[in-house]
Amino acid sequence: MSPKILFILNGVIAGGYGVAFLVAADPLLEAYGIMANDEALFMARWFGVGLLANGLTTLLASNAAESEAGRAIAAALVASYGIGVLLALWGTLTGQFNALGWIAVGLNLLLGLGFWAFRFRT
Repeated sequence: MSPKILFILNGVIAGGYGVAFLVAADPLLEAYGIMANDEALFMARWFGVGLLANGLTTLLASNAAESEAGRAIAAALVASYGIGVLLALWGTLTGQFNALGWIAVGLNLLLGLGFWAFRFRT
């Protein structure tokens, strides 16, 4: 997969989840087994803003994916997706997420590995 396609794919996935958390936080939280109280809804929407920023950054930078700036973005995403794998795994294994938490583990892992392969390829 080319770096440009990886950036676009990340833009669609992260941006799509970001918009979903902004406009439909309540049903998304419930699907993941999280009680959708006012505080959780606010934080889910805040999380959505971060995902939207992640997605827009890679989508808008897709033509520059192989530049130094693109490599810097990829390095940042390797770190953040790595932490995301750990958090999603912890939340799923401790029961804070239901079984759908494995989707978060998988997406963070696959995207993180994709950016790692691009960033650190020889």
